[in-house]
Amino acid sequence: MNNKKKFSPGKLLDNNKVVLLISLILAFAIWLGYSMYGGEQQERTLDVPIQMDSMTVPTQFNLQQFGDYSNSAVTVTIVGKKAVIGTVKTEDIRVTASTLDVNTAGKHTLPLSVSIESTKDFQIVSTNTLSVEVYFDTYKEVTVEVTPELSTEPKVPTGYELGNYILSEDKLLAHGPSTEVSKIDKIVARADIDENLTKTQTYAAQIVAIDQYGNEIQNITIDESDDFTITIPVFKLASMPVSVEFTNMPDGVTQDQFSVKYSVSSLNIAGEAATIDKMDSVSIGTIDFSQLSNSANTFSFDASSIPGIKVRSKISTIEVNVDLSSFKSKKITLPASAIEIVNESAFKVNLNEETVQVTLAGLTDAVDSVKVSDLSATIKVDEDAKVGENQTFDLSIKVTNRSGIWAAGQYKIHAEITQ
Repeated sequence: MNNKKKFSPGKLLDNNKVVLLISLILAFAIWLGYSMYGGEQQERTLDVPIQMDSMTVPTQFNLQQFGDYSNSAVTVTIVGKKAVIGTVKTEDIRVTASTLDVNTAGKHTLPLSVSIESTKDFQIVSTNTLSVEVYFDTYKEVTVEVTPELSTEPKVPTGYELGNYILSEDKLLAHGPSTEVSKIDKIVARADIDENLTKTQTYAAQIVAIDQYGNEIQNITIDESDDFTITIPVFKLASMPVSVEFTNMPDGVTQDQFSVKYSVSSLNIAGEAATIDKMDSVSIGTIDFSQLSNSANTFSFDASSIPGIKVRSKISTIEVNVDLSSFKSKKITLPASAIEIVNESAFKVNLNEETVQVTLAGLTDAVDSVKVSDLSATIKVDEDAKVGENQTFDLSIKVTNRSGIWAAGQYKIHAEITQ
């Protein structure tokens, strides 16, 4: 016999607790549905960005919108069911400023239109404004020299001088509405500086456009680097003897063994203190000793091109006389067969001269004992050499294994380059 009782849903309703639970669930569902989709509607406000309907500006006027309106917004009040109103975003509403009536430069009051841009069920009740002011003008750009404007006049102690101010950019491009750009009288770089200076200093500067009345012009754009600077050079003054440097001086030869004379004995100079303090003379240039003849050699140097310093003496050219006439000399015939040809080209090189006359110079009679085998003579033919006859090449001649002796002067030789 089967004693199991069959389940009857109807018997659940005989249980008061079950009936109470079902009643609560149904009541909650009814309340939730009513609160979401029935009952009174709710209001909400959103700040909606303004979009410019600039396409409606007639092109024949060449007008552009100026000013930053990207942060401009209209407070829009909307109404709808609670469940819907909470999901509305600013993208669901469009606020447009109409430029249809803009046909002249200047500030215009543009009417605003508000529309719903989604399928969500809500309505627009009101906005906090019905218009917005926007500036229109034609575009203009000008390049203007920058004028430094310092907070105080810099001062330097005795023995120093100020140099010309150095701006990170000498000229700047200003652009924007024509009416405002046309007001520019100058562009200044304003910097707060120290009053007393003993070395060169660099300061950050603020760039400002100024009109003829000294007022700042606000509604324009100036293209500048992010770190515009003004450098104030400070130079230390000094008076020092002049000197030259010799390169390729032979072993065994020192500068006190020959005469060097200058057209001026000293120069008044100005330079960075760190540079001046390391100097004991003004080096006006270099002289290649291997190019000197064993006689009087004269050179001219430009006083304005001496690196690292500025010459304050009223001198434009300095002459230097190097006298090697006290050195002994000897002429020796160098055969072409003793000349090494460093050929980097793809062609053949044939020397035109059979011999070259070389003048040797030295301090002692050892010059007389120099032989051809003591000479190292070389010409170099570069890889980009061209085929041709009677081409001229520099001939480098050095005396090997002989101290204090060199080939005096400059030498050249002619050669033919063939396929």
